[in-house]
Amino acid sequence: MSTDQLPSSTSQHTLSLDSLPVQSPPPPEIESTLSRLSAYRNVKGVMILSRSSSSSSSSSSSKSNGQMDGENTGGIVQTNGNVFEGESGKKYAKAVEEIVEKVGKALSDCEDSDELKFMRIRTKKHELIITPDDKYLLVVLQDPSQ
Repeated sequence: MSTDQLPSSTSQHTLSLDSLPVQSPPPPEIESTLSRLSAYRNVKGVMILSRSSSSSSSSSSSKSNGQMDGENTGGIVQTNGNVFEGESGKKYAKAVEEIVEKVGKALSDCEDSDELKFMRIRTKKHELIITPDDKYLLVVLQDPSQ
């Protein structure tokens, strides 16, 4: 699907982070998923993050002060929407990676055979919908008041 079919309020960005290891390109279905999700009027942004090898496993690596280690960070693959541009996108990416890692660890502590499949977080201003996969994290930010 081409970008001229996206709503005018949605911009498309592909970010590359030089410190990340070279990864295979995302599957073509990512582009169609981004376009489909971005078409909803209450969606303010969509972000695809690649999973780091440490966060996709159930074992937790220790991170001091909540800082993300450059080697462990999966990184932003692609975004749609102004809300994820620049530093804001990096902040959301870091927060989502930490949330998914900690919730996943808490679930595995409760029951080894359980794993996180879908998460919905509602705040005063936004609603985050997070769908973790082995290789990617899909993050949709929407305005729940619309």
